[in-house]
Amino acid sequence: MNSATAPESPGLKPATSGFVLAAAITVLFNAALAPLNHFMASLSGNPWTTHGLADLVVFAGLGFLITNTRVAEKTDPNRLIVALIGPVVIAGLGLVLWFALV
Repeated sequence: MNSATAPESPGLKPATSGFVLAAAITVLFNAALAPLNHFMASLSGNPWTTHGLADLVVFAGLGFLITNTRVAEKTDPNRLIVALIGPVVIAGLGLVLWFALV
């Protein structure tokens, strides 16, 4: 397709792009918490409750931070999709390996 006649990709609102990047980072953070299940269980009695609360805090905090700094606003939506899918695949494989070896 000729780039001179191709329509521009639609832009995203700052909040959308900010929270997409926050989701990508949170996915990796979530996978990194897997080895800490015993420690997290000591905090709330259930490791998955602590895990979920930590993920929620990281996602919301990063989402608002990235949205307010407008870091992701100029990023192409297709790059944001790749930035989200890549960490999901990496974290998924990491979790499979972690639970297969433990």
